[in-house]
Amino acid sequence: MNDYQLTEYCNGIATDIARDASDIDQAMDWATESADSSEHVIYTYKAHKLCLDCNTDQGEDFLSDCYGSEHGKSYDDLASIIAYGEIQARIQSAIWSIFEASEVAA
Repeated sequence: MNDYQLTEYCNGIATDIARDASDIDQAMDWATESADSSEHVIYTYKAHKLCLDCNTDQGEDFLSDCYGSEHGKSYDDLASIIAYGEIQARIQSAIWSIFEASEVAA
């Protein structure tokens, strides 16, 4: 997986969520659930590949914000946390764009 593929993966999830959600709050909740259940989060091998092959700045920011520098997590835990944070941020960003575009069009 590379950055383009990860963005397309997250955009697809965001499109499905935005289509089915009743409002942006529900969409953001579903984004969190979708990131948490992503195969790239729950399978450590895929989380490691995501961390190795993609820009994970947002995921690392998520790790720092939620766990600080004294986290005591294993390497596998860190990869999954960073992958989760990156996927969640990309899905939520795409959802914001979709809802903004629909407001402008209305």
